[in-house]
Amino acid sequence: MAQAQSRTRAASAARNWEGQNIPDYLSKSAALLPAISATEAGTPGRSIAFTATKHANPINLGGGIPDPESLPSAGLQASFDNVFTNTSEAALRYGGVFGFEDLRNVLAKRQGRIQDIELGPENFLLTNGGSGGIDTVCDTFLNPGDVVIAEQPNFAGSLRTIRGHLCEIVEVPLGEDDHFAARVDEDLNQLEAAGKRAKLLYTVPDYHNPTGATMTLTTREALVDVCAKHHVFIMEDMAYTEIFFEEPPPPSLYAVADGHGVIQIGSFSKIIATGLRVGWIQAKLPIIESVARVRFDMGGSPLLHRALAHYVGSGELEPHADEVRELYQQKCKALVQSLSEHCEPYLRFDVPDGGFFLWADCIGATAQDIAREAAIEGVTFAAGSNFFAKREEADTTHIRLALSYASIKDLEQVGPRLRDAFRRVVD
Repeated sequence: MAQAQSRTRAASAARNWEGQNIPDYLSKSAALLPAISATEAGTPGRSIAFTATKHANPINLGGGIPDPESLPSAGLQASFDNVFTNTSEAALRYGGVFGFEDLRNVLAKRQGRIQDIELGPENFLLTNGGSGGIDTVCDTFLNPGDVVIAEQPNFAGSLRTIRGHLCEIVEVPLGEDDHFAARVDEDLNQLEAAGKRAKLLYTVPDYHNPTGATMTLTTREALVDVCAKHHVFIMEDMAYTEIFFEEPPPPSLYAVADGHGVIQIGSFSKIIATGLRVGWIQAKLPIIESVARVRFDMGGSPLLHRALAHYVGSGELEPHADEVRELYQQKCKALVQSLSEHCEPYLRFDVPDGGFFLWADCIGATAQDIAREAAIEGVTFAAGSNFFAKREEADTTHIRLALSYASIKDLEQVGPRLRDAFRRVVD
């Protein structure tokens, strides 16, 4: 009887919902966003389909995914074993809203040393990766209709998050000069004259995604001055800061401002592993306390936080970080040499000083045309237009090549394959 009633109820529900269009029920923010995230789009196997390729080994340059051989699996396993051996009960309960204090202490010491500033655990709130930190900051400070300043081009995932908060994005083009801060100042003056107020400026100052560029110290100092004058928070995304090849980048915007008006976003994703999903917000205490108000995720995973506190506190991260930097530097050299030898007539690019990306300008062809032909050669990458908030302003000739995931052997083959793709389009 009960089963028959259940089937009848289910059939009735099915009839009532039949023909209903789920997108009609979406919030305004959900309706604005694409069905797939930027992270998923860059995951191996989720990029442009390899169709009709003549090569047995496809090369994915689409997403900033760490090299699978670089993952410190043994060290992490030992740290997780330590947690389960010594603190399993506490590790499996809810954590506090700020995240595990021991990990915040470890972060304060390490980030303080790296940035040459004084930090304490009160300056940190742990998040679900760097992306979770960005979303939480946006939840804290942004209302629909607010203005956010962003570099142009910029990381598609962050632009997506900001757009999802129903904000207006004002893009300021990156240039090859030190006038970026002046351009920001000009835009802020125009916004204020129009009765609008910008709340945040979002920047990736180190080994920028997608361009691979690093902001100069002169620009950092000028940008801090401009944003302080206009009372605009700087959201500083440090996802790639530790992936330097020769020398570390200039002092962070947070260090330049001694934290005043700067909200820094950090993450272990690129230096340890993306699957850990542990990041942080670093800021002055009043900002951290304000950000904590909007959390409803019980402070993240105490299990992960305890394991990372053990791993980082043990000293194992530092030699691992050195190995990772060396690996990606060798990958960058392999890709640059391959492109220089085979694609000189077709590509212009600057060699990055760190990070995961090389930003190249196609000569005599659009990015979409080259992407189509490159897919036949078994090479996929992101077109530059993906990194613009306004598609009508999007670049049509740049491509972003992610060097992190592919092997050095594969990167050595990128040049010949792209050369053949260009020849079919240009020659």
